[in-house]
Amino acid sequence: MGRRLPKDFAYSGVAALWIVGFFAWFQSFGFPNNPGVKRWAIWPAIPFDFLDIVDPPILQGAAPWSWFFLLQRVPFFLTAVAIWMGAWGLGSLALRCFKFDFVACERLFFSTCLGLSIVSLATLFLGLCGCMNRWPLGLLLVAGFIGESLYHFRQQKLDYTEDDSSNDMPRWGWIAIAILVPFVSVQLLGAMSPQTDFDVIEYHLGGPKEWFQQGQIARLPHNVYTNFPFLTEMLILAGMILYGDWQWGSLAGQAAIAGFAPLTAVGLFAAGRRWFSAEVGTMAALVYLTSPWTYRISIIAYAEGGLACYLLAALFAALLFREQFASGGTPLRQNSIKLALVTGMLAGSAMACKYTGLISVVIPVGCLLIWTAVRHAHSARLRWTLIVSLVFSVGVLASVGPWLLKNAIWTGNPVYPLAYRIFGGVDRDETLDTKWRNGHAAKTYSGWNQRLSDASTKLTDVTANNDWHSPLMFGLAPLSLVLWLRRRDRETVVPVRRSLQQTVIGLTWLYVCWQFANWFLFTHHIDRFYVPMFSAVSLLAGVGACWPKFLASDSKTVQGLTIWKWCCGTMIVASIFYNAEVMMFIGGFNAGRLDLISAREIAASPRIKWLNQEFETGHLPPDSKVLCVGDAGMFHARYPYIYNTVFDRSLFEELCAEPGSGGDHLRDVQEIRSRFRQLGITHIDVNWSEIRRYREPGSYGYSEFVQPERFADLQRLGLLGPSLFTTGNRKPEDITGQVFPILD
Repeated sequence: MGRRLPKDFAYSGVAALWIVGFFAWFQSFGFPNNPGVKRWAIWPAIPFDFLDIVDPPILQGAAPWSWFFLLQRVPFFLTAVAIWMGAWGLGSLALRCFKFDFVACERLFFSTCLGLSIVSLATLFLGLCGCMNRWPLGLLLVAGFIGESLYHFRQQKLDYTEDDSSNDMPRWGWIAIAILVPFVSVQLLGAMSPQTDFDVIEYHLGGPKEWFQQGQIARLPHNVYTNFPFLTEMLILAGMILYGDWQWGSLAGQAAIAGFAPLTAVGLFAAGRRWFSAEVGTMAALVYLTSPWTYRISIIAYAEGGLACYLLAALFAALLFREQFASGGTPLRQNSIKLALVTGMLAGSAMACKYTGLISVVIPVGCLLIWTAVRHAHSARLRWTLIVSLVFSVGVLASVGPWLLKNAIWTGNPVYPLAYRIFGGVDRDETLDTKWRNGHAAKTYSGWNQRLSDASTKLTDVTANNDWHSPLMFGLAPLSLVLWLRRRDRETVVPVRRSLQQTVIGLTWLYVCWQFANWFLFTHHIDRFYVPMFSAVSLLAGVGACWPKFLASDSKTVQGLTIWKWCCGTMIVASIFYNAEVMMFIGGFNAGRLDLISAREIAASPRIKWLNQEFETGHLPPDSKVLCVGDAGMFHARYPYIYNTVFDRSLFEELCAEPGSGGDHLRDVQEIRSRFRQLGITHIDVNWSEIRRYREPGSYGYSEFVQPERFADLQRLGLLGPSLFTTGNRKPEDITGQVFPILD
C-alpha cells in the first residue's frame, strides 16, 4: 500500500483545497435579489439572531407573538397529516400491485409520491363532478390509510427485505436527525403562514380559492394560469375542502405541499443507502433540507417543491429499472416492465406539477429507459424497446393525461395556453399568444460568443451567485467524481457494486447537466426554475461528502485523510449556520409564532386590507362587487370581485372601450353603466404600481386603454366618484392605487 499512499494524499489534498476554495469563492458574492449586503457581512450577526429566536426583541407596533400562538396551527397541521397519511395508504396499496422488493425507506418514498399524485387526481375528479365536500375526499383518505394499515399488520411476513447491517444508521445519524428537526419544523411553520408572493396569491392559491367558492372546478377564462396542470395546487384545494374554509384551509394545503421537502429527503436517503451507504443517504438528506432554497420553496406555495421530489423519484426509479433490466434474464426483464410503468407515473407526475416537467423529466427519463432496453436486450431488442416505450408512455399519461384531457375538452388545446400555433385555443388570438410567448420566451443572443459568455455567467449563478444557495450543494457534489475517475483503480476502491456506483454517479451528473441546459436554453432564466435539479445535486453532494468511505481501509490511508475530514467537517458545520441565517434574513415571510389574524393582515396589500375592513364593517353594501384593474393577486380579498390577469383580455377595456375604436374611445356612459349593473360592479380598484411594472421595458406590457386620463373622463362623465382610498403620494405620477365608486 506504501506506493499508493501518495495518490490517496493527492486526492484528499485536492479535495481539501477544493472545499476551502469553493467556500471562499462562494462567500465572495452578495445577494443579487437583495442588493447592498455581502455574504461575509452576515456572519457577525449569526449569534445574536439565534438568540433572538428564543427571545425575540419587543418592537413597537409589531404584530403580537407568543409560543401559545403555535396552537393556532394545530388544526392545519392535523389536516395536512391526514392528507399525507391518506396519500401514503393509497400509494402503498397501488405499489403492492407490483410486488416490488423494496426496503422500508424506498417503499415509503415511492408509495407516498404515488399517493400524493393519486390524491391530487382524486381532488380534480371530485371538483369536476361538483363533489367538493369533505366527506368523499375524507373517506377516500381514511379508506386508503386503514386499508394499507390492515394489509400491513395482517401479513405474516413483510413483503420487503432489509439489506445487511453494513447499511445501518451511522453513529452520527441521530445527530443529523437532531439538526434536521428544527429545519423541518421551521419550514412547516413558514408554510402555515399567509402568503405574500404574487404568483402564489395570483393563481397557486387564487385558482383553488375560486373553485372552492363556486363549489366545482370549472374553467376560469379570466385567469389563464389555472389551465396549467395543478398537481400541487390540488393539495391546497384538498386542504380547503377538508377544513371547510378557503382562507384557513389553504394553510393546511400549504403544509401538505411543504411535506414534499422531507419526502424528497427520504428519497435521497433511500437512494444513497441503496447504492452507496446509509451515511451517504443521511448526508444527502442533510444537504437538501438545510438548503435555503428548499426552505424558500417550502414556505412559499410554489410548484417547484413537488417538481423537485418527482424529478428525483423518476430518476431513482429509472436507475432501478436499469439495474434490474441489465441483470439479464426474461423474468427479471418482465418484472422490470412494471417498474417502467411506475417510472412513467412518477415522470408524468413531474409534468403534472408543471409543464416544464415534460422536458426536464419525462424526456430524459424516457430516453434512459429506452437506451437501457436497446443496450441490454441482446435478444428481441426491438420488441423489448417497444414494450418499454409503450409502458412508460402509459404511466406518463396515467398521471398527466387527465390534465391534458381537461384542457382539450375545455379549450381544444391539451397544453393550453402553450402551442397556440399548433392546437389553437378558445379565447386566444395571435396578439395574446405573442404576448405570452414574449413574456416567457428564452433569451435571444446575437451570436455564439454572446451565448457562451452568458452560459458561463448563468453557470456561476446556478452554482454560487444567488441569494438562497447553499455552499454544500456544489461544494460537495463535484467530489463525487473522485469515485467515478478512479474506476480503473480496482485495488484501492472497495470493489462491491463499484461499477453500479460509478454508473449512478455518471448518469446523475448527466441528468443534472440536462437540467441546466434545459433551464438555460428553453426558459426565461427565472432562478427558481432551476431549483428542482437540486434534489439530484444533493445525492451527488452526499456521495462527495463521503467519498473516502469507499477507499480501501488501510490504516495509513485513513490517517492521510485527516486534513480532508477536518476541512469537510468545518465547512459542513459553518454552512449549516450560514444557511440558517439566510433563511431568517431573506428566506421569505414566515409568521412563525405570530398571531395568524395579524399575520393575515400583514400579508394583504393596503387596498385589499382597506376594502376587507370596509366590507366586513358594513361601510360597503353587502351586494358590493369590485372590478380589479391591473391587480390579479386577489387571494386575500374577502369581498366579491372580478379581475383578469395580464395575459388575458382586459375586462375594463371590454366593458368601457368603444368596439372597433382600437381602444381609443369610450362607449356611451349609460351603456357602460348598464354593463356594470349587469355584472353587479359597484367599485373599481386600480393598481397603478402593477400596471407601471408591466409597462416597463422588457416586461409583459399592459393594455394602453388603461390610463389615468380614462378614469378622469369617467369621473367627468358622472360614472365614477372621487377615489375612496388612495395609496402613494398625492401627485398623479406617484399614486400606486385607487378605489373608485360607481355612481348611480
